Amino acid sequence: MRFKSIAIENLFSYHGKISFDFNNDKQPITLIIGENGFGKTSFINSIKLALHGISKDLLQIGAQSLTKSEFVLGSKHKNFSGMLNRNAKAAGHTTAKVVVEIDEGDLFTVERVFKFDEKSYTETLFLRDEEGSIFAQDSEAQDIINSKLSPTMAQFFFFDGEKVQTIADFSHEEFTKMLEDVLELDIYDQMIKDSESIIRKITKNELDSNLQEEVEAKFTKLTELSQEIEDKKEKLKYEQKTVLRELNTTLKQVESKLGKLKSKFTHAIANAKEKHTKLLEDKKVLTDFLKQATLVQLPLLLNKTLAQKVLHDIDENYRGKIQIDTDLLAQKKSALLALLDSEDTKVSAAFDKVFSATSENQSVLFADPYRIEKQYDSLSKIELSKLLKSLSDNRLAIIAITKELHGLEEQQINELKDAESDRIKEKDLLKNIGHQEAICEALEIQINELTETHKTLKSEYDRLTIVEHQHELTQKKINTLNAVINVARQMKSKIKKDKRLSLEKTINEKFSKLRKDGYEADHIRLDEDFNINIYDKDNKAMDILSSSSGQKQIIATALIWGISEYIPEEIPMVIDTPLGRLDENNQTRILNEFYPNASNQVIILPTPSELRHEGFQHLKEHIEQVYILSNAGSATTITEASIENIILSKQHKNQELVK
Repeated sequence: MRFKSIAIENLFSYHGKISFDFNNDKQPITLIIGENGFGKTSFINSIKLALHGISKDLLQIGAQSLTKSEFVLGSKHKNFSGMLNRNAKAAGHTTAKVVVEIDEGDLFTVERVFKFDEKSYTETLFLRDEEGSIFAQDSEAQDIINSKLSPTMAQFFFFDGEKVQTIADFSHEEFTKMLEDVLELDIYDQMIKDSESIIRKITKNELDSNLQEEVEAKFTKLTELSQEIEDKKEKLKYEQKTVLRELNTTLKQVESKLGKLKSKFTHAIANAKEKHTKLLEDKKVLTDFLKQATLVQLPLLLNKTLAQKVLHDIDENYRGKIQIDTDLLAQKKSALLALLDSEDTKVSAAFDKVFSATSENQSVLFADPYRIEKQYDSLSKIELSKLLKSLSDNRLAIIAITKELHGLEEQQINELKDAESDRIKEKDLLKNIGHQEAICEALEIQINELTETHKTLKSEYDRLTIVEHQHELTQKKINTLNAVINVARQMKSKIKKDKRLSLEKTINEKFSKLRKDGYEADHIRLDEDFNINIYDKDNKAMDILSSSSGQKQIIATALIWGISEYIPEEIPMVIDTPLGRLDENNQTRILNEFYPNASNQVIILPTPSELRHEGFQHLKEHIEQVYILSNAGSATTITEASIENIILSKQHKNQELVK
């Protein structure tokens, strides 16, 4: 499928008939360049409108939702002027339309026309063949379009680059529906639905007339119960997957912030205390060493005569000798007793006992001449000035670390005060999570009760119908249809699994090409319900809801690319604001890898500022056509341009900016 041409008449920002003729047979890409507000969104919305009418995504304008009537006719209260172009409305025109010419080997045209009056509108859809003859209209025409491209699948092919990351939130059932459409699993749902409908008809026709009313009432009740159960399950899934998950994600972020704050100061304060303890230990060692050194060395420093006498004594009596002379010992003993000014027999005896050379039992190693020599020499190696400086430095370091420790403790107190709002938020989140879990628990109880009621009612319904189905042929019909239902369910489950794994592989191939170096996410997995899960290199699950918008856009783009390549039909891709919220590296990968290979026809709607990216220089060889949008007073006009002139013009402007 390719768009041959698109003509927009009096819709949104387009006044009169504006036609885009696409001749990109050789290269896939067409650029439609325009500033914001010049008609890019009007262009993509016109395509959506032509193919699927007023869909739900069109009714969402920014943060506000419109009704269909408000979207078509406008709403003063919501500041929306409606679909009919303002200038066309002022000129008295009452018709707007969009015509899309599609080439599928054979040409056919989709034409959707809106006619307006003050309070109402009519909408008509035509399909025309190559000669212009109508071959389908309205609901029949819509069914044909939907069979070629469903409304849910279209969201993968016509999108805004700034909003595409919302696909990666994966919290809504639409995403599952999109993937089931892509995998063509809806055919099995239709088989089941049709078989159940036939069974009901057979049952009704074959029943005794007296039981028909009772059976019909039970069937109506069963249908209502089934719908109520589905609604409750849908509500539960929303509460669990969206509300509860978002609350838990926010809680993790707050807890992480508080944890980091606490860890930050705990670690810093512990380090400061450890340094303080070490400095105190160093101070004790230095002080003890100073005491020991000064006890011996200080008298020698203060009394030079004494120092000279000691040095002379060492050199004369000890240096180079093996043992202490007996005469020297006698002299030392006499000198000691003279100092004591006493003939103390106890001191004399003690001296003789220690220093007697004839005593074989007494060790005198401490009085070894070599030892005395070395002990004295070691005194000269102790530099008191350095020792005193070390003590001074140690003292200053203790003062500094004490000050740092007090500062950290004070900063911790202040920051913890500032974090009080986060702690309050944490408490509120825990309270809300508890409330949300209670809601989910209540819903689960209601679902179980409704399921039991449904089971009982189904049993009664089956009993009523089976009793009456004594006719062998009737029973065979019902048994056959029940077998078809079971087979359809089994086939859907098996094909869903096989196709899911194949699709998952394709998506991961694209993801590996798009993710930048250093990106934590490593691969994507689709679970049985088509929920998307992201894993890192260690195969640990990641929380995608807390990912940045840019990261989500890369994930969503990988999904879109994988899906577009997986389906057998070629579908045009139309992208508004192609670079979205991506950073420089991811923008380059998107331009180099994705857009040249996304489809056989890719219509990109960039702003002029996006064209400054150097990746468009690489993209140039894949671009067949360029349109430039202009707008003056709600009237979009277009001109064709050369891609060489556009790219060169942008490069020239960039160079001028650099200068």
